[in-house]
Amino acid sequence: MIATISADIVRSTSLQTESLIVLRKRLRRLLDDFEEDYPGFWARIVRGDSIECVVPEYRFALRITILIKLFVKMQAEDCEGHALLQRYGIRFSIGVADDSYADKKEDIINGPAIYLSGRNLDEISRRDIYTAFEVNEAPIAFNRLLDSYVALLSNLVDSYSSKQAAVVFYKLLGYKEVDISKRLNVSQAAVNRRSTGAQWGLLNTAIKDFEGFEIKKI
Repeated sequence: MIATISADIVRSTSLQTESLIVLRKRLRRLLDDFEEDYPGFWARIVRGDSIECVVPEYRFALRITILIKLFVKMQAEDCEGHALLQRYGIRFSIGVADDSYADKKEDIINGPAIYLSGRNLDEISRRDIYTAFEVNEAPIAFNRLLDSYVALLSNLVDSYSSKQAAVVFYKLLGYKEVDISKRLNVSQAAVNRRSTGAQWGLLNTAIKDFEGFEIKKI
């Protein structure tokens, strides 16, 4: 099954044009890295602050989404963004389906997955909600359970400071604490404190559990 991610940067209009350009360039580099790490993945940034991603293996959609969220939170403080941007980073919706179509060369994403993620992003934007998750044609109770699961993880990430977000971001990418301390130019003890305060173990376990969960064709 394929997943699509539809997201937008929260309160991007609070950024100066130069800051938004810098953020977009950094985000583009991150998305390009994902194309190397996840076969078949591709993403585009549209309308200045909106992101659309195709994840051929749906299991990795949650990890990728959380990484994007963490990354934007990391950048928001440098860009002097609105408090809501610093807290939430992005608003996102994930759709999962078995027969969606994506063609990077033609720049086309079509089918139930992108319909779900796009429609639900529009819906939560109107209601000041920040996450949504839906599997095409799955029972309502099943979708509600997964939607709540994703929302709770996202709420945990919302509580992070930019410094905690940076540590968890690199940990999710597989960096060791000693390497993170060098990259962030802080002590390893500081990295460990931020990791502990962010409940890294809980987040990591929850994401791995999702990646081991099989969504069967309904």
